[in-house]
Amino acid sequence: MSGMLIKELKARHSVERILILVPPLVLKQWQEELQEKFQESFHIINRAVVNEYGGKNPFISNNHCLASVYWAAKDDVKQLINKAQFDLIIVDEAHKMAAYTHGTIKKKTTRTKLYQLGEMILRKVPNCLLLTVTPHKGDMENFRHLMRLIDEDIFSSTGVNETLREKSNPFIIRRLKENLVNFDGTPIFPKRTTKTIQYHLTDEELDLYY
Repeated sequence: MSGMLIKELKARHSVERILILVPPLVLKQWQEELQEKFQESFHIINRAVVNEYGGKNPFISNNHCLASVYWAAKDDVKQLINKAQFDLIIVDEAHKMAAYTHGTIKKKTTRTKLYQLGEMILRKVPNCLLLTVTPHKGDMENFRHLMRLIDEDIFSSTGVNETLREKSNPFIIRRLKENLVNFDGTPIFPKRTTKTIQYHLTDEELDLYY
């Protein structure tokens, strides 16, 4: 999905400078697959690279940057990223950028360091993509905070929080497995049917279970 988005935005001449933040264990995998499948070369930025550049900012010197999302949340690295202007920022495992609201009358919000990173860099970039398979985590307010990283104004109030539950929600599209089809209209996922099969245990099997 990220590779296709990059290709499409480049075809439209909408992006040139791209930053991708991912968990450290998949840094190399992202770099290799973007090169292999989309012929897009990304430079991994880490502490060693920063030291090699001396006083220069590697996030400014390279148009295609790939870095650990946890390392990027460090104060000094966050400032380096903030000084660079990107056209597109992609964040993998974006649900780690979490904020939580506590209390009912006097509400207090706590923001993780990753969320603070998101606030600093995502709200100034014209295009962003947040990747996650667990955006909700059963907490509507936590989900609203995540959505605020995409659009601070639309998701600024708890009133909008209620619309996240509605099927007519204009901001979210939910795809059910039953509705997903191939280009020829055939279902992507086969229909699942269940039935109870009767069977009889032998005396030896009954002894085993009892």
